[in-house]
Amino acid sequence: MMDRRPRLTDVARVAGVSRATASRAMNGAYGVSDDVRQRVRDVADRLGFEPHGVARALATGRVSAGGRERVEVLVVDPDPHALSAKPFYGRVLTGAMRALSGQDLALELKLVTAPPAQDPDPPFGRVLINMPLLPGAAYARRGRTVALGETAPGIPFVSPDNDGGGHQAAVHLVATGRRRVGAVFGPATPCALERRTGFLRVMTAAQQAVTVADGDFTRRTAYAATQELLARVPTLDAVFAACDVTAMGVLQALREAGRRVPDDVAVVGFDGSTLAEAADLSSVYQPVEEQAAAAVRRLLDPSLPSPGRLPTALTVRGSS
Repeated sequence: MMDRRPRLTDVARVAGVSRATASRAMNGAYGVSDDVRQRVRDVADRLGFEPHGVARALATGRVSAGGRERVEVLVVDPDPHALSAKPFYGRVLTGAMRALSGQDLALELKLVTAPPAQDPDPPFGRVLINMPLLPGAAYARRGRTVALGETAPGIPFVSPDNDGGGHQAAVHLVATGRRRVGAVFGPATPCALERRTGFLRVMTAAQQAVTVADGDFTRRTAYAATQELLARVPTLDAVFAACDVTAMGVLQALREAGRRVPDDVAVVGFDGSTLAEAADLSSVYQPVEEQAAAAVRRLLDPSLPSPGRLPTALTVRGSS
């Protein structure tokens, strides 16, 4: 007989599972088979284990203090330098940490070049970033999942009004008299496609042609794309960059070509990050921190409505 109060680690050891699995089983979280869940609970009853707050956890879907589960931020990005080069991800973590304040949950960041085919150790909840618009992978449908940006049908998401942001950027360039406009768009992700659609809709309505180059949200590709635009339209007088990192490559290429910003060429980015502030870049602001916080709040309480779309707003600075 034990001479102390049984703990979750005792239950896990006797049941032959990890402490995290025992926590999931006791709290009714996903990622545990019915057989394992029943075995863990039977062992807990036999040992006299009494977790505090289990009733609250079962009612709200939140894990109790008996086990330190994790929320995983899963980033799909082929750029190996993405986490250091793109301020967006740091802003996501800031918002997620705010929403987890006071919760007995760890925050884990995982960067992958493509969606994983398997999910051997599902977390308490997962935030998906840059997930392709495809039928949901099995791991993305297990339990609590929220995407930043619209993704597979059935997966709740939170996203900025990308279409509206692209619209605002285009209206600004047309209203300021720019007539030879280029654009460096992003990859084939939902958010990038929405920005492209909003921008081109305004240009089409204004009966104004746009010279387009494809990008991938990296400075290096944007630099090469801008050189391509200048070769095709030497008198280019405006560029819309689909994110602020892209805008940095645009500005570099324009500077090296001897084109003055904004006198010769106006530049508008998208994100409203610290990069935009430092470079005096006009940029469409998206509330990334609030997006991430809203996603995590939805993970903690699935009864909340899907966060949906948050507003964007163009901030005009010296580049346009």
